[in-house]
Amino acid sequence: MLIAVIILNVILSLVFFFVAWRLWKLKHTINQATQSILNADRVTYDVLHATPAALAQGELGTRNLRTRYQQVELQLLRLRQIVQLLSLGQTAWVRQSILQRRRRNPKLPRTL
Repeated sequence: MLIAVIILNVILSLVFFFVAWRLWKLKHTINQATQSILNADRVTYDVLHATPAALAQGELGTRNLRTRYQQVELQLLRLRQIVQLLSLGQTAWVRQSILQRRRRNPKLPRTL
């Protein structure tokens, strides 16, 4: 009977040793997963921490660019108006010049 108890104790000890070893491996795996998650969290925080400031700076740059674009559009509109006025003046000057030449030389053809 004593031998049966000793064998039973040895078997139970081996089973519990195996369970303890598996639990130790599980703990090691969970610790590694925890470290990976913490590292990912740290890296994500470092990357995203500066995002609000960068977005605000980008928004300010966009606003300034829109304002400058509107100013350039106004300048372009004024420039087009000036070119149109110059073109109109040139056309009037050419016509006036042609009319004056016709008055001086009546033999010129009347087609334009």
